[in-house]
Amino acid sequence: MGAADEQDRQGGEGWLTKAEVRELWPQIRAISITAVARANSVRTSAAPSPDLTGEPTFHAADVRRVAARIARGEADVAPWQRADSDAACDDATPGPPVRQPVAWGPDNVPGLILLAIIVGLMLWSLTSPDNHGTVTGFVR
Repeated sequence: MGAADEQDRQGGEGWLTKAEVRELWPQIRAISITAVARANSVRTSAAPSPDLTGEPTFHAADVRRVAARIARGEADVAPWQRADSDAACDDATPGPPVRQPVAWGPDNVPGLILLAIIVGLMLWSLTSPDNHGTVTGFVR
């Protein structure tokens, strides 16, 4: 690593935040920027991001090199990582999770019968007159 790289790393110049990379790579989904950067050998900095998000910063020269490769269609980008692909459009707007209401229906009857039998047996064993397995045998 040369002195210029060290100065760039410390001064923050030459490094881009994820939001800045998103502007240079409009074809890439925001959630896929880090994966695309890794797949295309974009250098990242371990120094904290200036926008305080805790995300890594990306080397500007590498980002620009990959931006040109993305425009030419030569970059290593999966179809679902592209913002303009059919795969991205299919899951780009997920709906809210569907929550099934809890109901007392015929599916619950066998389980409720089993639960009632188990509770009944437990109560019967505690109240039976022979006192087998109860605490009162130890107390006397």
